[in-house]
Amino acid sequence: MACALTTNADHESALKIQSAFRSHQARLKLKNQAVRQTHEKLEYSSEQTQAKLRDLFVKLINSSDLLSPSVTKLLQQAGLPVEEEELLRSTNPDNISVESSYQGPCIEGPITGNTLIDLIEAFRQGQVLHAKYVCKILHQARVILKSLPNFNRIVLSDVHHVLIIGDLHGQLADLLHIFNENGLPGTDNPYIFNGDFVDRGEQSVEIILLLMVSLILYPNSLFLNRGNHEDIMVTARYGFQKEVTKKYQPTQKPLLDLFKDVFSWLPMYSYVKTGTTRIIIIHGGISDRIDLTTINSLRRNRYVSVEVPPKSEHGGARLTAEEKNEYHQVEDLLWSDPDPKGLNGSRKNDSRNIGCFFGSDITDQFLEKNNFSMLIRSHQIKENGYEFAHHRKVITVFSASNYERGFNSGAILRWSYNEDEPQIIQHKLRGAQDMQSLSFAKQVTLLADPVYQSLIEKIMAKKSSLQKEFYKADRNRSAHLPVIVWSKIMTNVLETDLPWLALRSKLVEEDAQGIRYNTMFDGYALENTKFQISNTGIMEDLYMWKDTLLMLFNLIDSNHSGFINAEEFADIIKLLLSDEDGAGNVTQEYIDELCSAIDLDGNGRIDANEFLESFRIVNSKNSQNFDRQPNTRRL
Repeated sequence: MACALTTNADHESALKIQSAFRSHQARLKLKNQAVRQTHEKLEYSSEQTQAKLRDLFVKLINSSDLLSPSVTKLLQQAGLPVEEEELLRSTNPDNISVESSYQGPCIEGPITGNTLIDLIEAFRQGQVLHAKYVCKILHQARVILKSLPNFNRIVLSDVHHVLIIGDLHGQLADLLHIFNENGLPGTDNPYIFNGDFVDRGEQSVEIILLLMVSLILYPNSLFLNRGNHEDIMVTARYGFQKEVTKKYQPTQKPLLDLFKDVFSWLPMYSYVKTGTTRIIIIHGGISDRIDLTTINSLRRNRYVSVEVPPKSEHGGARLTAEEKNEYHQVEDLLWSDPDPKGLNGSRKNDSRNIGCFFGSDITDQFLEKNNFSMLIRSHQIKENGYEFAHHRKVITVFSASNYERGFNSGAILRWSYNEDEPQIIQHKLRGAQDMQSLSFAKQVTLLADPVYQSLIEKIMAKKSSLQKEFYKADRNRSAHLPVIVWSKIMTNVLETDLPWLALRSKLVEEDAQGIRYNTMFDGYALENTKFQISNTGIMEDLYMWKDTLLMLFNLIDSNHSGFINAEEFADIIKLLLSDEDGAGNVTQEYIDELCSAIDLDGNGRIDANEFLESFRIVNSKNSQNFDRQPNTRRL
């Protein structure tokens, strides 16, 4: 009898432990989903900065007399191809000497299969290839890229299979894992890399170099599509330019010009004859205006950056209607997404503010018109590394696992001859090996904190608008709002549909009466008190433009010295804050005050560090869950 009682007690204990574990797993899954959703929404929101910059360049064309000629010229150059003769001269590997202290790999003579293996081993050990050899690789690859049409064509009856790789975003470990598990590129092992090789991760340069060496060795078996991040304006924001500057300090400007040019020669898409059907592989997506005849015949190196409209080839200041249509088609190919609401048709991509959302009817029409059976695309992180859409006629593949310190799997596709669908191969790398030893709370902190910082910046940029809407909704003047009302205001004012109910404990205090909305701003302030300028509205507008300001700063700083003068910075402010007619209500006195506030050391020059320091937000609150340390945290 006692034995039976003990057995029942043990059974009940086991059930309780099992229930607690399942509950914990469910909470963990929900928290991870909330963080992923928050990250994705904020990432799309940050990409809207790119659209703002594009609009600025259109504005520049319409009001170029507002700025000094030197600044106008520098900004317009960002969207122009590099002059061929100057590019060849400034990046000629024969003119670059190798220091005696250099300990990395050397490439003497022709590039061979051993070169690829040697570079893989060197990059695994964290070595940086000398600029001389970088130029050698890029110039040889550039010759091949320039000879290609605007699309890649792969016939599986010749090669029997092809491996299709999605976004890698500078995560070298994922590329090396893929090579290790599936074999190096070769005549009998072809690969298609579907864009977004660079940005975000810290080894974009190494990924590009390995892909370019593979292209040199196997030009008929290594195929590269352009992604939206193979764009010199996008890389100025998302890390690649910073990586090149850090690794190649003396030669970063000509190297960036060479990368800029190489990116512009990447083909726009690939198509594969599988034996039974044809498939098309595009980085972003499609729209109702995509015409492959137009895409196949355009001059692709004209689009150095899709963020900046190209110059008209007809000599006018504005693009013709035909040129605008071509330009928007390129945008759509690189930036579009399947409609997240499952709607038919083609509509503006209001998440990214560039490209389109396309419905299943657009997919059906496009595939039928062009005799394809499936569209393979990348461009979006997926929890499992892949996702089918539009009745399995669209598949998204994303190959960077644990992207941005997340928990997603990476995936690649293997399409074999005469097969109707691809084989999906998933992987997930551990990244930092000590991650497994951390507690659950600490893991969430590591992932969520950068996202939280970005969110606080958005909130502070809209502080006045939020306060106005909170006050208007608080009819009883109780300094409280119902949770649902607070959530709707956050969505409407920030124009970002986040899981506010799940996030509210991290952002604002709550009691029995509801959300204490004013507590959301408690303890946050700009660290540079000199920057607390009297005109709060313009100050918040300027903060909203912070990322765009930094990109314009980098463009005007054409020699990457880290400095621009106060007059050049004043021109940037004029461009941002003037209205469509170039007038605006911003006085010269205000611009002078603003420049003085950002010029912290008063030397008449503004450097990148001063600029960023002026926008630093200090949080003196003890942020629960996100930061358990009592000391001040800078955002």
